[in-house]
Amino acid sequence: MILVVGSYGAGITIRVPRVPDAGETISGSTLNIGHGGKSSNQAVTVARQGGQVSLLTALGDDAFADAARTMWTQEGVEHTRVKTSQGSTMAGVIVVEPSGENRIAIAPGVLDELTPEDLEAHREAFAAADVVVVCLEVPVATAERAITLARESGATVVLNPAPAASLHHDVIAMADYFVPNESEHEFYVREGYRAPATQTVIVTQGGDGVSVTTGDDSELLAPLIQDTVVDTTGAGDTFVGTFAAALDAGEELRTAVQRAIVASSLSVTVAEVIPSIPGRAAVDDALADYLQNN
Repeated sequence: MILVVGSYGAGITIRVPRVPDAGETISGSTLNIGHGGKSSNQAVTVARQGGQVSLLTALGDDAFADAARTMWTQEGVEHTRVKTSQGSTMAGVIVVEPSGENRIAIAPGVLDELTPEDLEAHREAFAAADVVVVCLEVPVATAERAITLARESGATVVLNPAPAASLHHDVIAMADYFVPNESEHEFYVREGYRAPATQTVIVTQGGDGVSVTTGDDSELLAPLIQDTVVDTTGAGDTFVGTFAAALDAGEELRTAVQRAIVASSLSVTVAEVIPSIPGRAAVDDALADYLQNN
């Protein structure tokens, strides 16, 4: 079983012909309100890859929260460990350019109230998990406690340090897999973080592929380039969720990363996050073609 600890948020996506300058208003845009939050996206990805998954997050007492629970039920994401508080559910505004590139601004809402003590109340979930996935859209102290609880429980820990934030380096080192993108990786390099030889660092680099490093062993795995890129918003979460599902299914490291590369590549061809997350059959088909060429 995979336990995903972190975030849910409503995604308010605005597609624009170009990003407006300061003080400028642009018309001709389209609007969509859907589901987001890195951890929720990752949990849905795990479920679509056939994995058993539970989500630990926080919601407000609003319509966004009701929609989230309905979606999780439909997707097969177990969510009995979700904290509900008075206030607003996290929401993010996503501005998407015609190229598919995106810019995101987030209002955390009650997610900022998810505390280390809340995690202590769910120790049995950590004890039951084979893999624990943690992102940084929750308070730093909460993310750090999730990592230490997972380590104490003997689970495999996947840390997706997004958005980048200052963590104690000894806590980062507890993760079995450290999975940043290029800019996040640069942040931790600047902070002086040095991965221990026991940790695998997986850096997603978009069209340049994925770097996988364990100790002195390093490999760059090729990307799967799509002719048409519609929306890159959910690509990172699809990568992490697929990777975690593959690990939980017993896949070797290289194969798990390759599955994640293929799944995230498929996701950029579809608009919006949840609709863009591919199912297992689609990933299997595309993976077979990818492996023939790489």
